[in-house]
Amino acid sequence: MADNPLMLDPELNSTEVGRVQGLYGVASRTDAALVELFNFVFTADGEYRGSTVTVLGRNPILATGTREMPVVGGTGVFGFARGKVHLKTQLFDKKTGNAVVECDIYVFHY
Repeated sequence: MADNPLMLDPELNSTEVGRVQGLYGVASRTDAALVELFNFVFTADGEYRGSTVTVLGRNPILATGTREMPVVGGTGVFGFARGKVHLKTQLFDKKTGNAVVECDIYVFHY
């Protein structure tokens, strides 16, 4: 399970705009990959407050460069959302297992 801060920028002192909440598990016996179900929950004041974007898919976590996962839905402002998320690991601490991952979300919504 995960309940992590969603920050405006990848810097540690950045503004928190929401939470990334969901589940993940091992997706492969041979590759470093996870299957992930996450909701980007927007909590900051503004037009997106209370809205969510839902992502579900396979994440090859050790792949270099940008990874892509599908947006499968959303709520509030992002109702009926479809699209993709580009993920790029900015920082990974092998000792703690903590990571900073840049997420660029591209959505079509109604």
